[in-house]
Amino acid sequence: MAAHKPVEWVQAVITRFDEQLPIKVGHQNTHTKISTEHNKECLINISKYKFSLVISGLTTILKNVNNMRIFGEASEKNLYLSQLIILDTLEKCLAGQSKDSLRLDETMLVKQLLPEICHFIHTYREGHQHAAELRASASAVLFSLSCNNFNAVFSRISTRLQELTVCLEDNVDVHDIELMQYINVDCSKLKRLLQETVLKFKTLKKPAQLAVINSLEKAFWNWVENYPDEFTMLYQRPQADMAEAAEKLFDLVDSFAESAKRKAAVWPLQIILLILCPEITHTISKDTVEDSKANKKLFLDSLRKALAGQGGSKQLMESSAIACVKLCKASTYINWEDHSTIFLLVQSIVMDLKALLFNPAKPFWRGAGSQNADIELMMDCFVSCFRINPHNNQHFKVCLASSSPSTFHFVLVNSLHRIITNSHLDWWPKIDAVYCYSGELRFMFSDTLNRVAQSTHAPLRMTPSLTFKGKVTTSLKFKEKTTELDTRSYKCLLLALVKLIHADPKLMLHNPVKQPPEMQSSTAELIIGLVHLVPLTNTTQLSQEAMEALLVLHQPDSIEQWNPDAPIETFWDISSQVLFLICRKLIGQQMVNGTEVLKWLREILICRNKFLLKNKECATMGGGIPICRQAQTKLEVCLYMFLWSPDTEAVLVAMSCFRHLCEEADIRSAADEVSVQTILPNYATFSELASISNMMGTGRSTLQKRVMALLRRIEHPTPGNIEAWEDTYAKWDQATKQILNFPKNKADDGQQEWINMTGFLCALGGVCLQQRSTPGPATYSPPMGSMNERKHSMISMGPCELSNPLASASCSSSASSETPVSRFIDRLLSLLVCGHDRVGLHVRTNVKDLLGMELSPALYPMLFNKLRNSIGKFFDTQGPVPINDTNTQFVEQTIAIMKNLLDNHTEGSSEHLGQASIETMMLNLVRYVRILGNMVHAIQIKTKLCQLVEVMMERRDDLSFCQEMKFRNKMVEYLTDWVMGTSNQAADDDIKCLTRDLDQASMEAVVSLLAGLPLQPEEGDGVELMEAKSQLFLKYFTLFMNLLNDCSEVEDEGQAVSGCKRGMSRRLASLRHCTVLAMSNLLNANVDSGLMHSIGLGYHKDLQTRATFMEVLTKILQQGTEFDTLAETVLADRFERLVELVTMMGDQGELPIAMALANVVPGSQWDELARVLVTLFDSRHLLYQLLWNMFSKEVELADSMQTLFRGNSLASKIMTFCFKVYGAAYLQKLLEPLLKGVISTPEHISFEVDSTRLEQGENLEDNQRNLLQITECFFHAIIGSSSEFPPQLRSVCHCLYQATCHSLLNKATVKEKKENKTSNQDSYSQSAGPSPRMISSTTPVSNRLIETAP
Repeated sequence: MAAHKPVEWVQAVITRFDEQLPIKVGHQNTHTKISTEHNKECLINISKYKFSLVISGLTTILKNVNNMRIFGEASEKNLYLSQLIILDTLEKCLAGQSKDSLRLDETMLVKQLLPEICHFIHTYREGHQHAAELRASASAVLFSLSCNNFNAVFSRISTRLQELTVCLEDNVDVHDIELMQYINVDCSKLKRLLQETVLKFKTLKKPAQLAVINSLEKAFWNWVENYPDEFTMLYQRPQADMAEAAEKLFDLVDSFAESAKRKAAVWPLQIILLILCPEITHTISKDTVEDSKANKKLFLDSLRKALAGQGGSKQLMESSAIACVKLCKASTYINWEDHSTIFLLVQSIVMDLKALLFNPAKPFWRGAGSQNADIELMMDCFVSCFRINPHNNQHFKVCLASSSPSTFHFVLVNSLHRIITNSHLDWWPKIDAVYCYSGELRFMFSDTLNRVAQSTHAPLRMTPSLTFKGKVTTSLKFKEKTTELDTRSYKCLLLALVKLIHADPKLMLHNPVKQPPEMQSSTAELIIGLVHLVPLTNTTQLSQEAMEALLVLHQPDSIEQWNPDAPIETFWDISSQVLFLICRKLIGQQMVNGTEVLKWLREILICRNKFLLKNKECATMGGGIPICRQAQTKLEVCLYMFLWSPDTEAVLVAMSCFRHLCEEADIRSAADEVSVQTILPNYATFSELASISNMMGTGRSTLQKRVMALLRRIEHPTPGNIEAWEDTYAKWDQATKQILNFPKNKADDGQQEWINMTGFLCALGGVCLQQRSTPGPATYSPPMGSMNERKHSMISMGPCELSNPLASASCSSSASSETPVSRFIDRLLSLLVCGHDRVGLHVRTNVKDLLGMELSPALYPMLFNKLRNSIGKFFDTQGPVPINDTNTQFVEQTIAIMKNLLDNHTEGSSEHLGQASIETMMLNLVRYVRILGNMVHAIQIKTKLCQLVEVMMERRDDLSFCQEMKFRNKMVEYLTDWVMGTSNQAADDDIKCLTRDLDQASMEAVVSLLAGLPLQPEEGDGVELMEAKSQLFLKYFTLFMNLLNDCSEVEDEGQAVSGCKRGMSRRLASLRHCTVLAMSNLLNANVDSGLMHSIGLGYHKDLQTRATFMEVLTKILQQGTEFDTLAETVLADRFERLVELVTMMGDQGELPIAMALANVVPGSQWDELARVLVTLFDSRHLLYQLLWNMFSKEVELADSMQTLFRGNSLASKIMTFCFKVYGAAYLQKLLEPLLKGVISTPEHISFEVDSTRLEQGENLEDNQRNLLQITECFFHAIIGSSSEFPPQLRSVCHCLYQATCHSLLNKATVKEKKENKTSNQDSYSQSAGPSPRMISSTTPVSNRLIETAP
């Protein structure tokens, strides 16, 4: 379009520019600001080729905007912003205008644009917030306009002058004359203005004359400041026509100045007119001058007298000061090498001038309305004096003195800023001439900062770890409360100081005489002082300037000036403090411009890395101090917490900052020659976060999903991510209460932030779990539902939600034992059934989605356990299960969460899914849903549950089951009850569809459950078990056949029906397919018990039935079913093979399977394992081999003889079981008659031998004798029963003895060999035999073992 229809294309761009102005779109966000800037740049570029079109379009827009009627403060602000944007665009387009523009352009500009610009300049409203900006912007447009279109502007000025020459009114409009102040003036243009003024000055009225005098003075300075070379050339090659016009105007003005008041008004212009006449200036410097020049000499004499206070009028003295400052300022634009007479004139007045302007005892002051002008005058004088003689520093010291007025300080600082930023002439001295005053300037900064802090009642305190070692400034004390005016003046001074640091940081960093520690301390005080200005919300400009100054101070060259003797160490110390303080403020969300500060922080990180890269060989020197680690932690916390911001731009900026963390880690790891993960454990994930930070066009929701996916991949817990999670959890908890207590009518940024925080906590929670100990049993007590529902609900209000303070106290004490992650999951589960009227649905939906889609896989086991415990409470109480809306809602939400979790193949999910069993929870879900009835909602829940079961079986390999076959059999039993449960009874077509959907979902779940599932009846063994299994098969097979028949009947009935019935037909076809698959899976896994029931179907009279059986048979043949299980002894054969496998023995007598089981079976199941192993091995007459292997291993692992068989081990469990099983009958036969004898002992015979417990009439000696007799009976009976001792226990004892002796002797032998070897080595060195002590210490070992063996 731009090539074929350029005019239309340009107009389209202009229209887009217009439509995106703030007055049209309202409040601008970051995106609209970027778009507006883009449109502006586009128009500026187009104006280079289509100048007339662009300027005409912008002028029209400006007119329309100016004519708009606005109401309200916001609309007024948007109007001013729009005007500023248009004016700025116009100024840049005009500045880029080519010199060969057509005459038509000039005509158009005069007729259209110029009046609009003049309107802004003429209607300036003093004190308005944006008026000064608008006037300055309009002035810039006029300046650019006059560069190539001077004639148009000059014509307007000339015409107005001509009109005023014949005007008889006293109150005349002089606005057009004042345009001289703003136009671009070179030497020739100034000459034209002077000549035009000379022609018409005399006939003008006094107001017009004064306007001309004032405007010509400013036009002169426009010329000097924009074309200094021309002014310098004027003194090298004087121009007669310029001097002639200036002299004539001088005479006209001189004759105008009849009174002291008029003299005061014209003296500043007269001195300028004299400056334009170099030769006349030289002439009047002599003692005698001709009459035509006498008035010039008299003027200079009057000027000197008035300056010295001898003029008789304060007004003349003030005017003389202004004129002399102009003289000094103009002299600085003349090269000293030209030896102009003007320098002598300056030297004659400069001392008096400085004495007048810089007198602390009597400050220069012309009145309340001229304060800004006075400051500007003093600044001009200060800068001019510096440029004339930079080493004459008397006025410098006056302004620096702490006792001087704050105005002097303000003048000093702003003058230095002007010297730095405006130094384009070669002979002007540079700022380094005043570097020696850097200490005083730093003192001024600290003092002003403290004054501002005190006045705002917000002292700038520092954390103990960040205090300075340098001297604290205490010289300035407040005797009274600072006034509001003083506060404003100190804020202005502080702003000027910050701008000065920004302009030249070396001026404040210069420390030529200080020792390195003091140098570092003073630099730290300066930089940290600036840091404390960044979060100030009531002074945006000061905050912005402080950020700019800190950014300049962080440039690599500036960092080296912090402490030249130890730049790296100082960098780590101070820069880390900066990061720590800023990040702490950002984390606390104490900044309204947080996103802008974060952008600035990114630039700081870039500068830091540049400096480290520049010093990469020694980049880590001094980097091990605590504040460095604290800063890195705070920075990580800050960036993590910005990831859940509702502001998309803030999220993207935070993500991009991770790139600079990685770059710093690269530099540091290279310097220390360690892996980058040592410094930044989550380096890989940070890099990925940074790589997607350029997703500017991404929607907020999509971006958050990407962020949470990366957060789930964070593997290593660090202080940063732990603190970020905990801080976010604290904010989330407050936000949750806020949303529930003070909900908004619609979703806003607060609710979006809450959603983002919830997702963040879910995604990052897994990493925090690694830092915590395993929590106790999960509990769940959420607040939900109405009070009458809660009464019967197993999911009841938690104690923390009660208003009772005692309950709250008990809650806090009990909750303290839980981890924050556990409490967070509990809180989420409570919100799953949030019953709030306004936000309940919104909260429930988001929590369900986030738990199901964004939860860290490491939290799956915790979530499963909590869900299991919560649902298990439904079945804990006696009586019927409590059915109510709250519990049903929780069950439905649980089903949705579990399905999403299992459906969502999140990276790492397979590793964690199997860490907690879901069998109990799934069974309880089914049990609860079974009793919901057949209402529409209940049918929908059942359908969802069946879908969950299907997904569960798809992830079967990732899940863990305690008793998988039993669990799956139970699930099949429950789910098959729903098949055809209400399909035939439903009258409504919609309910029929729902029930058919339930049939379909049930059968799909049953298909997945039956795959490879041998049926297991509840109880039975042997033939009875096979019979029960056969009956169970018949039950399911009959159900499936009935379902197939039902599908066929419904299809036959609906043959002729079209429309809505077609959907039902498709459902039935799919249902029939699932049923066939279920029958195939059932028969495939249970051929032994099912083939006899199903084979007859192959000969059924119904063709459809026979076809179905053939289809089932075909599928099981395709699946590779084994028919060798059809033998009658199949169960016995299977168990026989299993026993052979477990009792398998190797060539050396080892038992690989049994020992492997011993290693992997958990300790809680050792009793059961001992029972199984002893029973199996004894049946195979291999009990001795089992005992030998187990006992040998136990002895081998024992630390000492004292700990043998004392622990809770599998060997001790086996020994205990053997004695219990094989020794019970022996003990009963042995002890039963003895114990009966003791029981039947006459009452007068007692065995009590404790003298304190003897009854009356008993004798201690008799009792002792009785006890010895009965003991002897027991002893002889035991000794005499050795022939009846069970052979299995004999085997146990013998094996125990052999294994113990064998293993301990082996250990002793090995130890003896080692000691002998050591002894031999000692004997070689000492020429002596083996140590007698060693022989005596080793020999008794084996003897002692043999002697103590049973």
